Amino acid sequence: MSRFSLRADGVPESLELVHDLLDEVWESEAGIDLMERIRFETALIEVASNIIEHSKPASSDPIRFRLELECSPERLYAEFHDNAKPAGIDLSAAPLQEDLSSLDNISSTGRGLALAKVALDEFSYAKLVSGNKWTLMCKRNASQDTAGS
Repeated sequence: MSRFSLRADGVPESLELVHDLLDEVWESEAGIDLMERIRFETALIEVASNIIEHSKPASSDPIRFRLELECSPERLYAEFHDNAKPAGIDLSAAPLQEDLSSLDNISSTGRGLALAKVALDEFSYAKLVSGNKWTLMCKRNASQDTAGS
């Protein structure tokens, strides 16, 4: 299992750091299927964007987040931890039925989280004393192929 991590401020420039970390993951884990990469990366960037754009500071400290990634033959897994006020997100209510023809309002209406939810096999959010925890998991096709062997 390979592990990767990042600590960053909750500012728009940090999205580039998330992309850089993903580039590092894809370089070191060359056997990951393209569709698995797309699903996982889409969800990861949507959650990072949500943290950066919508989080409210819990104190006078600026918003910061920690991202931890794990790659194994069975799954791609990530956890975001941030120090923001509780997000109060209900992932079961993320809008999927709304008209997606206009992507202009995607982040402000929760559709970004809905995209993440659709892209992942498991997606959860929890309020913590220290902030928020987002958990993302995408099953790997390799594990499904070997399970039937």
